[in-house]
Amino acid sequence: MFNVKNVRRSTLSDVFPFGAQDLQTDYHMKKCALLVALFAILTLLRCGTKQHSNEQFHGMWRLDKFEELDTLTGTWSDDPIRSGWTGYILYDGQGHMGVHLSPLGYKDFDTNMSIDSLSTDELRTLAEFYQSNFVYFADYVLAANTIEHKRLSATDPRTWGISLTRDFEFNGDTLVLTAHERIAGQTLRLRWIKL
Repeated sequence: MFNVKNVRRSTLSDVFPFGAQDLQTDYHMKKCALLVALFAILTLLRCGTKQHSNEQFHGMWRLDKFEELDTLTGTWSDDPIRSGWTGYILYDGQGHMGVHLSPLGYKDFDTNMSIDSLSTDELRTLAEFYQSNFVYFADYVLAANTIEHKRLSATDPRTWGISLTRDFEFNGDTLVLTAHERIAGQTLRLRWIKL
């Protein structure tokens, strides 16, 4: 009669009676070494990519231009509404940044006017012009090809604490940031030149 208890399972020592234990140990050691090496390579690649991108962002950049996306053709062209805008963006390389954008004529605007002498329409124009000045400071976080600006303060108090996400790409000394949100109904990107 067949008895399961009497059936013996084959082991490595049955196939290789001399040094089977050594083969088993050697196999497990190589397997562990391979897993450790694979983990180390993946960790270095992940850290290396983030560090490399952070190094590329580090420094001061001057606004070159705004571009708008033509959604019908999929092509980018200069944004005529924001032609002549100036600005700077600064990344400290440690997760902090600041940006200042201002429209054409902002730096030459006459601020010596007496508010008391202005009409209601002139005051409204003045307030709108000051509001077009765009400044904020933020912490930033890099992930793959996006950067998130977590605003700490801004010229518009309603935007404090609100994050902005941008796709980014580098082309030589040029940084291109593409807004995820639509701005005045448009998809915009900004070109920055490294100083």
